[in-house]
Amino acid sequence: MNNRHFKCLQVLNMLLSVTFLMILPFSCTDDDDTVFPSTLPNLSGLSWVADDVFIGVHDSKNSPEKQDWPRFSLIRLPQSEFEGVIWEPLYLSFPGPGGVSSDMESSCSIPGGKDFLFVESGQEGTNYRRIFHGIYNNGELEINDYIDWPVDIINVEATEVSQVGQQLVFFFAERAEDSASTKIRWAKFSLDPMNLWDFEEILYEGVDPVGPGTRPVVAMDIDAEGYIYIVSTYDSGNDDGPFRSVIWQIGKVNDDGQGNPVVELGLNNRLADLDGLKVESIAIREMPGSDKEIFFGTDDEHFGGLIRLLPDVK
Repeated sequence: MNNRHFKCLQVLNMLLSVTFLMILPFSCTDDDDTVFPSTLPNLSGLSWVADDVFIGVHDSKNSPEKQDWPRFSLIRLPQSEFEGVIWEPLYLSFPGPGGVSSDMESSCSIPGGKDFLFVESGQEGTNYRRIFHGIYNNGELEINDYIDWPVDIINVEATEVSQVGQQLVFFFAERAEDSASTKIRWAKFSLDPMNLWDFEEILYEGVDPVGPGTRPVVAMDIDAEGYIYIVSTYDSGNDDGPFRSVIWQIGKVNDDGQGNPVVELGLNNRLADLDGLKVESIAIREMPGSDKEIFFGTDDEHFGGLIRLLPDVK
């Protein structure tokens, strides 16, 4: 082997070593006992805060390997092509005897801009069926209060709060895995003190995807006009995929003239087909003087999370 070939091999080995270090999927803690994602964690919930800032919710479980993982992140959209999405994990205190959340699958902003609900799915058992009230102020997020789910649930991944007349209304849907349909349920809601009244419901028939491995509703948001947006998804059951998701505009919430919500379904406007992605969160950004924008977040299991904008949604 001549010197030229030897030097080329040295350079190649150095480049391969640097590349390997750059793509390591985890970074260790100081004591090397726990590993954390080095990229944006899976987004099971997403809420727009203001400008380019969002709150992300992560469905970390209270298992030995994940109990110290973040449940929240502050996310800022890219400011340049070199910067990418910026995220900051948040480690918050949870009120009450239940401690840190487990399988928190959704978040929703409350009209007004600084209050949010963060909701456990209920899949982890009766100890983890809580609805948390969070307050965002000057870049800081804290959990202020919580209530237990007032109705029986199995696995809720979609929640939202909308204003109908002068009344706040809480909406939710079970993900209903392998089912062709699920119920969208709603109840009047107060924030101070937190309380939910009697629930009403309407059946939503899934359109696409359908069949085994599909989940009719895994995320929900409602815009200022009352239009309802949901995500349906397919999960093969393998954390490496394949996945597939469809984003829909399915109906509208109206005021019956007495301040009571009336839900009308049937629009079935297909907004996006997302092959290869498991979308589990959706957030509408409506800034004064700007067109409505819809962002979605993925929970792609071993591939982590991402946040993207849908094009030209009216």
